[in-house]
Amino acid sequence: MTQKTLAKHLDEYTALAQQIAALEAQKQAVADKIKDAMGEAEEVQAGAYTARYKAVTSSRFDAKAFQQAHRKLYSAFCRPQTVRRFTVARA
Repeated sequence: MTQKTLAKHLDEYTALAQQIAALEAQKQAVADKIKDAMGEAEEVQAGAYTARYKAVTSSRFDAKAFQQAHRKLYSAFCRPQTVRRFTVARA
């Protein structure tokens, strides 16, 4: 792939990323309007749609607290993981 073609793809990629970010912001703004309209209701129906806004409780493992409390056990069960990260930055 030539530098010119690669630059074209990177331009396209960044333009799409900007569009996605703008659409996500619009989506969040509309979601906020819907939540405001729902008030304290957990479920609302409008036409063919049902909107739910409920509190959900979940339990998650606190690895940082576990590491501080049980350093040796934590290090015995940790394993390195290598991943490849893709980023694009404009110069």
